[in-house]
Amino acid sequence: MNKLIYFIILIVMGLFLLYVFQNEGIDVSKEGIDSYDLYDEHTLILAELENELAAEERNHIHNESDSEQDYRSMFPDLYAVYEFPDKMESENKIAYLTFDDGPSSNTFEILDILDDKNVRATFFIVGSAITREGEGALRRMVNEGHVIGIHTYSHLCNEIYCSVERFLDDYNTVNQQIYDITGKRANIYRFPWGSNNGYSRGIKDILIDEMNRRGFACYDWNVDSNDSVGRPTAYSIRHNVEKDLGAHDYPIVLMHDSDIHNLTVETLPEIIDMIRDRGYDFDTLDKRKPYIFEW
Repeated sequence: MNKLIYFIILIVMGLFLLYVFQNEGIDVSKEGIDSYDLYDEHTLILAELENELAAEERNHIHNESDSEQDYRSMFPDLYAVYEFPDKMESENKIAYLTFDDGPSSNTFEILDILDDKNVRATFFIVGSAITREGEGALRRMVNEGHVIGIHTYSHLCNEIYCSVERFLDDYNTVNQQIYDITGKRANIYRFPWGSNNGYSRGIKDILIDEMNRRGFACYDWNVDSNDSVGRPTAYSIRHNVEKDLGAHDYPIVLMHDSDIHNLTVETLPEIIDMIRDRGYDFDTLDKRKPYIFEW
């Protein structure tokens, strides 16, 4: 394509020179030049071709940096090995309780409730929230059959979504924390604010492809307790789960276990009983096919 453009430019330049030589007798004084004639047809064609060529070169450089960036040499420990189911074959309806933004003091109470109810759940961890006590919560999760997923280290949108490399750096940090504390590698993750959030617009496809290449499966949710929106009550949290539950045979329930989510702890036993009463079993997300919002 570039060779063709250069060839056209050469032809146009030749025509332009021929035009100049044929019109040497034309008055080129200031008085003899009309303002329109400053840009004759040949000059405009030549300028247009040059501008197109410059734009093509700029776009080529831009596209090459975006689409051909190689992230394989970055963060060599940010890899997982796991084959996730591509469909659900269970004859039973299965609910997947998930908790974001912990660990915190509420996490221990949630673990106690889950243990009492004989339920296994999935926790998406925020690395910056891990205290010395929180390390104990992560160990309990592993020992009691729960699954830990990567959520974020900083949970700051302007840090994790400003570039692909910064996102991978953030996830690599919390991934290493989980391994150092539990001896287990995470293989699932959830985007802060979900996969269709406005902060990651423009790079989310690259992020998903890169995390898939590294062996991680992404999980959004299809039942939202809204325990982190507005001014929830124990009733509203339970009602939000109940009203959307029946639309799914394999619902992924979003809840939170940070320090401010005392109401989630309060209503969790009722939520578990309600879900069981509607004929659902419970399991962890690594047993479910990945789920990403449609966008």
